[in-house]
Amino acid sequence: MSAYEAPALDAMAFQLASALEQYDRDAARMVETWLDMEMYEQVSEEIEQIRMFCAPLPQLSVPWAELLIAHAELVHSLWRLRFRELESDRVQLAEVRARHGACIGALRARCLRMLACSDSRPR
Repeated sequence: MSAYEAPALDAMAFQLASALEQYDRDAARMVETWLDMEMYEQVSEEIEQIRMFCAPLPQLSVPWAELLIAHAELVHSLWRLRFRELESDRVQLAEVRARHGACIGALRARCLRMLACSDSRPR
């Protein structure tokens, strides 16, 4: 990475950390208000924004892919629960939410480690 690229990548990592916090809050609200299509659309836009912030940061590709999979599983579980209401679906939703939260946390932690390492680089 050149000295010219570093500030731009740091800025993207910082924006990503902020976007993840907002996404975390809004995804929880989406679950609580499930089938509020405006909230679903907002969360979908946020996951797309996170994708754009991760794209130029290849060291985040694995935790990003894990978050994307967890997001898809969360939405799938919400749809299934909406139409079936089985107790096993409620248990599975709780497990999916926990995994989804862990993926958000892992990506945020990796992003913050990147920022911490960039702070220690000579300018």
